[in-house]
Amino acid sequence: MDLKAEITKTVFETYVPAAKMPERNTSVFERLEASFQTAYFMMVRNLVSPEFEAAIDNNANLKRLAIPLVCIDGFVRTCRTLDLVLTATGFGIVSTESTAPASKSRVDALIEELSLQELDLIDEMIQELIKVDGWGQTEQAKNSIPTFFYRPQQLKTLCGMTLTTQAWQFAKGCAVTASALLCNEISNEYMDELLEKLRTGSTNNADIIIIDKSLRFMADFISNYEQTKGCPNEAMLRQIVHQLESYRDSYPTYCSSKLYASRHAERYKNKKEDPSFFFM
Repeated sequence: MDLKAEITKTVFETYVPAAKMPERNTSVFERLEASFQTAYFMMVRNLVSPEFEAAIDNNANLKRLAIPLVCIDGFVRTCRTLDLVLTATGFGIVSTESTAPASKSRVDALIEELSLQELDLIDEMIQELIKVDGWGQTEQAKNSIPTFFYRPQQLKTLCGMTLTTQAWQFAKGCAVTASALLCNEISNEYMDELLEKLRTGSTNNADIIIIDKSLRFMADFISNYEQTKGCPNEAMLRQIVHQLESYRDSYPTYCSSKLYASRHAERYKNKKEDPSFFFM
């Protein structure tokens, strides 16, 4: 993507209106041009994958999302070092000794607002990248979808919690723990398969049932984590296992797993002629 052609002062100020300056004043925009390059590089390296960089130009939806993401991320990365001042039209750069920088609380509030917009843009990009053939096998896909609970809006819709950057970081950490607990119930093999299917957009109806039940468990685990001290809802886990065991034909990977074999291993039965009896 040609950043200089795509991200003009007008385009930048459209997506970051707080930085809007009079037409002839290009101070903020010029200071950020190098930051746009960094933001684009990080987006490709961490989200899109260098292997699929061309998809940004070839896919109108990806490009539509990439431009505001670069604008916002570039500003967020740099704004603390710009000596911003709150003006009647937005945040400008301090240019005289008689003008004081904006308060830390105002800058923090602006960064939080933009960071939440950034989370939504990244989520939308992930949904588009899932449709790109081959992206689901990349390391970027694995890092972007490490668990079923990978979409920021799930914090609001499933947990009933307010979405903040701090709350999202906390939820992601809890989700990793909850995912490990789920592996103990659905098997590592089936968990790996489900995550790969999520990354490639190839889940079937039986998979969706397990993912939905698992997401409900994860949401309960996250929202009640502090009260329960991380103790899982065993009833919800049993419901997931019940689904797998009741419809085994729909879950061949689970049924061929080591966990399934362990659950259904035939127990030793004592015989009359045995010299010893074992109580199990």
